Amino acid sequence: MKQVDSKWISFILYALVATSLVLTWRIMSVPSGATNIQTIAPTQTSTSISNVKSMEEIFSPHRLTFHTQSNTFVASDERIIKHADSFLKNNQMGEIVFDSTYAKETYDEFILKRNRIELRFPAAVPIEMISRYFNSVPEGMGKNSINRILISTAVEEPIYLLDDESRNVYTAERFEGSIEPLMRLYSANKDFYVNANAYSFKDTIKFLPQSDVTLNRVDYLVEKQPNSFFIGQLFEDTTELRDDSNDVFTIYSDNISELRIHKETGILYYYRNSVEQDDLTAFQQIRDSFHTLKFIDTWTQASHFEGYDKENGQVTYRRYLNGMPISGALDRGLIRMEMKNSGLVDLYYPTEIIQTPLEDREQQIVLPDAQELIVQLNGAGIPYSAIEDMGLGYEWISNDESTRVASLVPRWFVKLDGTWSTVDDAIDARQRGDADGL
Repeated sequence: MKQVDSKWISFILYALVATSLVLTWRIMSVPSGATNIQTIAPTQTSTSISNVKSMEEIFSPHRLTFHTQSNTFVASDERIIKHADSFLKNNQMGEIVFDSTYAKETYDEFILKRNRIELRFPAAVPIEMISRYFNSVPEGMGKNSINRILISTAVEEPIYLLDDESRNVYTAERFEGSIEPLMRLYSANKDFYVNANAYSFKDTIKFLPQSDVTLNRVDYLVEKQPNSFFIGQLFEDTTELRDDSNDVFTIYSDNISELRIHKETGILYYYRNSVEQDDLTAFQQIRDSFHTLKFIDTWTQASHFEGYDKENGQVTYRRYLNGMPISGALDRGLIRMEMKNSGLVDLYYPTEIIQTPLEDREQQIVLPDAQELIVQLNGAGIPYSAIEDMGLGYEWISNDESTRVASLVPRWFVKLDGTWSTVDDAIDARQRGDADGL
């Protein structure tokens, strides 16, 4: 009897499986009553954006420069920079020793020496953050900062580590390996380099293209994490969270903190009230800010540490695309934060990110050389002596056709009175100022 029951049960199970397969086939192959079936992209932005930052990515060089006997060649291609970074990581330098603090003229002459390879950081980086380049970092030395590494082609010379702000120069014992792999980063990739001239600005010496530059304007789809993601990252307890939103901002707050997200621009502002005294060192604030950045930032392109402001205790990071910084009027490439012992207390963060390029919309733009721009600035009443820095970058422009599309337009940027702006905006601001003064 048990055997007969087992056969009936098996028969019923097979019949059910067969029926299921038939129904599945019919659902997949026979259309519904609608004659046009269309896939619509959801209006809710992606919630699966994920990109965990590493210290090697954030605290890495962004320029590689070859000073030959007669010319200077500069590359910002991210693949080339990564190879140079890997070379230093695999050929670690030896003992670091403080050399001297130079006078400005002597310091500038030192940078301009020929037959050297230079790795440049966007800002002065604490040596401890790039400890991967060294066999060991002496106690106390890691808190000192540098923004240039100079490697001479003469093997008898040490490696020089420079800090533009303090004009401190350190030497590091040279690695035993050959620099030929570094040299090949130029000889095998010449198309990625531009011939450059040196400009001694108020804050720094910069090597900028000596002729016109052709770059692509690129359009991207804009994405962002949902507000719940930032609430989860910035509030420990949401039981007392209030929604105080208005027509301009989405606002969440409790008795201690407030989170604002501008509805049009996507810029996030966060502030947490703290009465504690700020006794963190600059190094501690930079280190802690990096660990905070890892949790909140989902930018999938390159990002770099941009600096620490001693006056207000703020740490800044900058988003990059194709080796160039993203800036502009709303500064959608800037991340700024302030840290205390208890953690993050102040944050400026652009929530919109780009991942998918619209390649059919690319457009070539020809930009003049730096010297022509300096002449234009001077003609507008901005003397060369007032220029603190200059460089190429992308301006983030929201697309008029769709809020889900952003245009990244290559521009020349100039730093005046501590603020970056496009050269065109700087000239317009000066002309408006002159007109207002009449």
